[in-house]
Amino acid sequence: MRRAVIIANRGAGSFSPGRLESACRALEHAGLEVAQRLCSDFDTMTEAAQEAGSGKDSPLVVAAGGDGTINAVLNGLAGRGATCAILPLGTANVLALELGLDSAETATQRIIAGTTRPFTAGLIRGGSRTSRFFLMAGAGLDGFIVRGVTLASKKRLGKGAYLLSALEHLARWEEGRLRVIAGSADFSCHSLVVCNAARYGGTFTLAPEASIFSPGLEVVAVTGSSRLAHLGLVRETLLGTPGRGGSIVRLTADKILIEGVKPLQADGDDWGDTPVEIVAEPAYADIIV
Repeated sequence: MRRAVIIANRGAGSFSPGRLESACRALEHAGLEVAQRLCSDFDTMTEAAQEAGSGKDSPLVVAAGGDGTINAVLNGLAGRGATCAILPLGTANVLALELGLDSAETATQRIIAGTTRPFTAGLIRGGSRTSRFFLMAGAGLDGFIVRGVTLASKKRLGKGAYLLSALEHLARWEEGRLRVIAGSADFSCHSLVVCNAARYGGTFTLAPEASIFSPGLEVVAVTGSSRLAHLGLVRETLLGTPGRGGSIVRLTADKILIEGVKPLQADGDDWGDTPVEIVAEPAYADIIV
């Protein structure tokens, strides 16, 4: 009998006790021993994952919630060689979409099947703080937008809270610069996103070559400081025609140094400010696919 610990975020966008219980019943019917941990904040989720992953029996650890929940749970598994899975119950569920998990029911069937693959994480180091992301980390415009999203607006508007924050930031535009050193590249930019997954915001493809199963990270940077330069990247992403040249730099790296001071978001949550160093961590853990 396999043992699964489900760490659930009761505040996630599409969480309901009924959906969670339905998944648990299906897993138990398939022969898994299931334990639940209901949490209300990310710190508690990380602690629950640390506790679950520290036992001798190394249970399957399931993150039940959105991308913020997944980030918190997977961060708690650092260095434990754990096996994890996703039960998508959030607002955007971007990592779930990367894995082809379009519903909690699909995810439950994948968990029962038990097929796994090792995946890459992105490690962020800044000052005395260290943590990981699994989708993307964005400095500059991305960071300002996420920092402007409140919990109240997110609950009220869902994904629309990010659009509202973007419009507010466009009205008070800043033109500060960042220096980026990635492999042999050394350049100045206004904003950048370090991608560990292809999708951005759920349905749009920002970095088609990025994958959590690749050993490196994809960097997408906007060198121009104007609103127009960023609108070019937005247009390409919306149309599904990502390109290089002009004000857009794209490259692959396993280590990125970002100098200068701007807000940084990681997996859709405010991380703090740059400067930071970002490093790819291949084979971080195994994940149910």
